[in-house]
Amino acid sequence: MSITRDEYFRLREKYASMNPNDITDAEMKEFIQYSEILSRVPGASVLFGGDRFRQVNRMFYRIDEIEAVDRSKLVTVKSGINAIDGRLHGFIKGELTIVSGTNGSGKSTWLSQVAVEAAAQGFTSVIFSGELPAPRVKEWLMLQAAGLDHLVKDGWAFHVESGAAKRITEWMRKKIFIYNNDNGTEIDRVMKALEYFALVLGVDVIVLDNLMSMNLKSMGGDKYERQAELTLRLSEFAKKRNVHIFFVCHPRKAMGFLRKDDISGTADITNAADNVLIVHRVNNDFRSRTKEFFKWGDDAEMYRYSNAIEVCKNRDLGVQDAFAGTYFEECSKRFLNAAGEVKHYGWEPEEEEWTGGTPFDNGKHDDGGKAAEAEEDQGDRLEASV
Repeated sequence: MSITRDEYFRLREKYASMNPNDITDAEMKEFIQYSEILSRVPGASVLFGGDRFRQVNRMFYRIDEIEAVDRSKLVTVKSGINAIDGRLHGFIKGELTIVSGTNGSGKSTWLSQVAVEAAAQGFTSVIFSGELPAPRVKEWLMLQAAGLDHLVKDGWAFHVESGAAKRITEWMRKKIFIYNNDNGTEIDRVMKALEYFALVLGVDVIVLDNLMSMNLKSMGGDKYERQAELTLRLSEFAKKRNVHIFFVCHPRKAMGFLRKDDISGTADITNAADNVLIVHRVNNDFRSRTKEFFKWGDDAEMYRYSNAIEVCKNRDLGVQDAFAGTYFEECSKRFLNAAGEVKHYGWEPEEEEWTGGTPFDNGKHDDGGKAAEAEEDQGDRLEASV
């Protein structure tokens, strides 16, 4: 088997222009093999991820042969939640993040916003949503990209004004893809699709929502063994293809405050992940259970917010048991750093493009100074729970 670099990229362009279902299993298998060969060529490893050390097939490294990781060269995807990004410094390509939370906590909504944030940073994402139809996923993405200033109320619902909708659609056209569930949820088909998105379309971020919606019958073992094996495969895939995977895993029914150990499946699932996050809705249950579990008082910082994103595990920097408070804006489906925060994404005119601040439109979003006050202490909003 041989192929030149130019021939490889011509083949990649050809497949990118085709309907993925028209690519046979044999053709996709051969393309993956070509990718594996090319990834071992010096200078190509950046394109395909892989070992952070030199691409040498050997059993072990001597200490003097291991190069220190240059953190300035790590490619990270920021979530847009300042308190999380400030501590984790973004989500590293090549890693797996498990996201959990009770029904209605905002897991799927937050991850669609992460896809919008990734697009604004020049990254490409694909969303696999086993529970939500593609039109609903698109609707949320459009609302989040538009923001309050570009929404029109229609009865009880909000939609994006037509002019903005056209610009957002064009902006997202090659930045965010949504998996067609009619293609199947069998794990073999999903993994083939992942290879296509990673190798052919060059996506950087993969959102898999969720574990329970995937058909794992073709895998050996019992239910929990299959789930653990899938998680290990996803972790290896993220490293091999240099993508960041967000994997939604629902929790088992918990009687007390939701913890990492309550995530469905065995401990192997969270052990295999680089990061584990839980999205909480700050409601009466959250207040009563955190008071009981953490002994928080009535004036606890997190009770100011509508949602809290908890970092339960972070392998890279060791962050754990920490919370980031956010304000959920129902009409735009956005998770905000401060009440009234306004972000501008790349689809808007260049002079209005968001530069990381929280501008206000002539008092239209005035909150009496609360946003400015919250911004001053944003570094403290990811507060330790102990």
